[in-house]
Amino acid sequence: MKKRNRLKKNEDFQKVFKHGTSMANRQFVLYVLDQPEADEFRAGLSVSKKIGNAVVRNRVKRLIRQVLQDEKDKLKQKDYIIIARKPASQLTFEETKKSLQHLFRKSSLYKKSSK
Repeated sequence: MKKRNRLKKNEDFQKVFKHGTSMANRQFVLYVLDQPEADEFRAGLSVSKKIGNAVVRNRVKRLIRQVLQDEKDKLKQKDYIIIARKPASQLTFEETKKSLQHLFRKSSLYKKSSK
């Protein structure tokens, strides 16, 4: 994920938490904040120590980043925060992708296809 696609600052995270909407399933919690002036989406990840040791947490983050990379052309230009829950540590890449796609569909975050 490129630097311009990352949420890093605490104030950015707080703004999304405070003013955004949330949606959740068993593995992830997704917070979304509309950014009408943005030309690209931005995403922040939160994987707590409850998930596992550093190796496990980094693996979960890598999987989430890869899913975002695959889905970036389909997602609307908004700010996203993805929080991993404990079951996310057991998922394969395909399961992670399926779970996040479920959240994106549930929150209707996919762009309308131009067919």
